[in-house]
Amino acid sequence: MLHSLFLASLGPSEITGLLIDTTLLGKLVLITLFVLSILSWAVMFDKARVLSSIRKGHTKFWEKCNGWLDKDVSDEQMQDWCQNNLDLPLSNMWTDTHKLETIQSVRRSSERIAYAETEGLERYLIILSTTVTISPFLGLMGTVWGIMQSFWDMSAMRSANLTVVAPGIAEALITTIAGLSAAIPAVVFYNLFVRKIDLIGNEMERLRTIMEEESQTDTGEGGGRVRPPRRPDLHDGEKIR
Repeated sequence: MLHSLFLASLGPSEITGLLIDTTLLGKLVLITLFVLSILSWAVMFDKARVLSSIRKGHTKFWEKCNGWLDKDVSDEQMQDWCQNNLDLPLSNMWTDTHKLETIQSVRRSSERIAYAETEGLERYLIILSTTVTISPFLGLMGTVWGIMQSFWDMSAMRSANLTVVAPGIAEALITTIAGLSAAIPAVVFYNLFVRKIDLIGNEMERLRTIMEEESQTDTGEGGGRVRPPRRPDLHDGEKIR
């Protein structure tokens, strides 16, 4: 939080003086921005942890899945691994689709899993988008109010010296800093999380294609299902870790 660093550079008496001299509207703006900033950082830490765990888990999933496609890993081994890692979207999709025998059923099941998983990953991102949207405007409102307060003080005191205008200007600057400090990290992490969720969606789409091809393969001589000879190429974006 940049405004926290700014305040940390001030002494206790200076910080207290700024807060005391701030008008009621300025205090409300600062409190609102502080709450939004705390909520945003909580969401950022949680989403970073979850998405990092999923990306690492999906790397292991593809290693297992490639072994399964090459018949080095049996259906039972793959099923056991997925059951032990149901927090991964790809594990849920494989578990729900690997026994289906028609493309239509695989597609319906895959889309249902993809929608549910994407909705879960996007949960609470609205807090970041809200912070990005309203924080600069709240900071701007505090800025305008602080400048107006300075003009009112000049009019009331019939003087334009620094002592008269300083409180209003200080309020304008501190609310601007608070607004930008809340919005900048939120927009950076929001775009990063949306990109990572899109990459997970690409992986689910790739697995759906694999499972659709698997569902329409012919039966081998021993009654076992023949693995599809072709599998989708890894999306370039999926290589980003």
